[in-house]
Parts: sequence; structure tokens; C-alpha cells
Amino acid sequence: MYRLSRTIPVNEAGKVYLSRHDVWTGLLMKAQNALPYVPQMQKCTVLEEGERWLLRDIVFNSTPSRERVTFEPETRVIFDRVGGVEQGRIQNIIGEDENGNLTLTFSFGLTRDDLDTEAERAHFAPMEGAYMGAVAATLGAVRRTVVEQGRDKIPPASPDDVLGNNKWIYDFFKVTDSLQMEPFLELFTDDVQLTFGNSPTITGKAAIRAGIGGLWSRITGMSHSLSGAWSMHEGRVGVAESTAMYTRKDGSLYIAQPATVLHRRGEKISQLRIHVDINGL
Repeated sequence: MYRLSRTIPVNEAGKVYLSRHDVWTGLLMKAQNALPYVPQMQKCTVLEEGERWLLRDIVFNSTPSRERVTFEPETRVIFDRVGGVEQGRIQNIIGEDENGNLTLTFSFGLTRDDLDTEAERAHFAPMEGAYMGAVAATLGAVRRTVVEQGRDKIPPASPDDVLGNNKWIYDFFKVTDSLQMEPFLELFTDDVQLTFGNSPTITGKAAIRAGIGGLWSRITGMSHSLSGAWSMHEGRVGVAESTAMYTRKDGSLYIAQPATVLHRRGEKISQLRIHVDINGL
């Protein structure tokens, strides 16, 4: 049996931040249809599916196989070869490194009864590039969805994680993550009030320019992934839970988990409360 395991970081400086749920969404997409992610895949047809599993027929490098795919939510996808000349298991595993940063591990153990050890190695070794490319393509596809269509196009982990017409909440974070001060200030009323962490509440756009500008001056990038977005009271109040990735000027990353409360007057935000600890930033 030929065995291989490789682990890559999910998030890197300068790229859109992906949460565990974001990565999981991408893995589900790849399990349903691997063709956009694996160039050597010539066929991928789902035959049957149930709760946390599916059965599919694939053709990879002209070799047909049948796979039973098992889902361990937001942790692991297991591909067991149950039909064809190649037998074994492939796994995609979402994990964390020693610093708590998300990782994605690809591993497989595959064998062919009609090949000896050296021939088996020669057959399976070239697959490393294809499958590692599929892992990178999966992350890239989720990032493209965020950039081109918006984060609201990523399905929530639960229906309870969204409420109302919350697109304006996602739009707020899209503008915020651009680090462009003028478009950011346009989101607010002239008398807007901002409370950031334990700092005193400040009032007015000039105060926000100074306060938020001071934070932005310490970073080169910022990206939020929303785990919940609730629009209430006819869109006058919004609440968001998120994970935020800040890229420091030295290229290192800092991860925080803000809870944000927004109040609107008309189409403008009149109150903004950000509950977060960024002392380590």
C-alpha cells in the first residue's frame, strides 16, 4: 500500500480569511463534484446519498473507481474506495497547528493488487501533485466565491445563524475589510457613536477616522468570516458573530472573534459596538 500525508495552512497573509465552516463548505462542494478541482478527474457522478454519506463513481487518470464518501461535519471527509482495481482510503482533514491556526491535511493509503511494491509506488506517487492541487483549488474556489459573490453566498452552518434581510451586514464587513477609510465613513451618520472593546464611546466621523485609522495603521490586511448575521427590527438593528484575521506589517497573523452590534437610522449606521479583545495585536 502506498501512503502519503501532507498538511498545508489554510490562511496566509494577504488572502481572504477562511473559517473552519468556510473550508468545510469547500470540501462538500468537492465531494459532490470533483471535476472543477481535480484536472485528472474525468468523471464524478453521485449515485446515492444519505445523512453524512454519499456513493459516487469516479474516473481518475482513466481508472474507474467507486467511492463511499463519509462526512464528519467540519472535521473530516473520508473517501473509501469500494469498487475498482484501486482500493484504500483518502482523507481530507481540517485541523489546527500548535498555534491554533487552521490546517488542511490530505492523506491517502491506496493499493493495487495487480502491481508489486515498486510498480505501485510508480503508479501512485504522481498523484500527490494532483491531489494537493485539488486541496489548493478547493480553498481557492471558496475564496473566489467570497470575493466575486460575497460572503453571504456561503451557506450558514445552521438556519439559526441567519435572520432577516442581512445583506447590509455582509456589505458592512466587505467595506470594512477593504481598509478604505472614505467608503467606510460613508456608511455612518454624522453623529455616529462607536464603542470598541472597553474603550470609551466616541462620537462623530472625525473621531472614527482617528480611532479606526489608528488601528488600521498597524496592519496591512483584515478579513472577517461571519458565523452569524441577524437583521432585526425591520433592518434597524444588526448583530454579527465573526472571526477576524489581521495581517500585521511584519506579515504575521492575529486572529480574534468579534461580536458586532449595529444600529441604523435609515440606510446609515448610527451606532456601532464592537466587542473584541485585540490587546495581542
